[in-house]
Amino acid sequence: MTSIIDDIYDAYGTFEELKHFTKAIERWDINNIDHFLEYMKLFYVALLDVYKEIEEETMKDGYQYWVHYAIEA
Repeated sequence: MTSIIDDIYDAYGTFEELKHFTKAIERWDINNIDHFLEYMKLFYVALLDVYKEIEEETMKDGYQYWVHYAIEA
């Protein structure tokens, strides 16, 4: 995921696209993806899915706050 997001910022996204993309990541809200290009939508949804899966796994062990801290970082 890190390599993909690096490529999005370094090679593919325009300044305006990246401003919206960054704000969406900061808000952590799926409702902000309508104006993204298709590859950004795919990555953003995958990113949210990964964090949701991690949250579900850590909840089983009683550590659900870990994901909150990662999102806030």
